[in-house]
Amino acid sequence: MVRLAWHWPGDPVEHNAGPVHLVFDDGRGLVLDGRSDWTLRLTETEPGDDSWLRMYDYDFDGGRWLPRDATSEPPFAAVVTRTLDGAEQLRNQFGELDGLRLHFGGRTVTLRTVEGEITT
Repeated sequence: MVRLAWHWPGDPVEHNAGPVHLVFDDGRGLVLDGRSDWTLRLTETEPGDDSWLRMYDYDFDGGRWLPRDATSEPPFAAVVTRTLDGAEQLRNQFGELDGLRLHFGGRTVTLRTVEGEITT
C-alpha cells in the first residue's frame, strides 16, 4: 500500500491526506485520487504496474509528492491481512463520487475527498 503526501521543503508532511494505491492479493491495485473538482478518481492497476506514479513525479516551486509504504499506518494496518468483503460508493450533495467505504472482515476503511485530497 502506497500513500503519497505533498511536501514543501521545511514543512511537516501530512500523513492523513493524499493519493492512495491499494494492492490486493492477486497484485491488482486501485489508485484513489482527488480531482481538482473535489471528486474521486479511481484508476485500476495491474500486477507490477507502477506507471501510475508518473503523474506525481514533478516539482512545483520546490514542493513534490513523496510516496511511502503506508501499510503499517492507520487505518490500513488494521485491514492489511483481511479480505475485502465489499465497498460502498460515497457521493457528495451533487451525486458525484467523492469517496469509498471499504469493508474488510468486519473492519471498515473510509477514503473520501476533502478539499480535493483523499483523507483517512
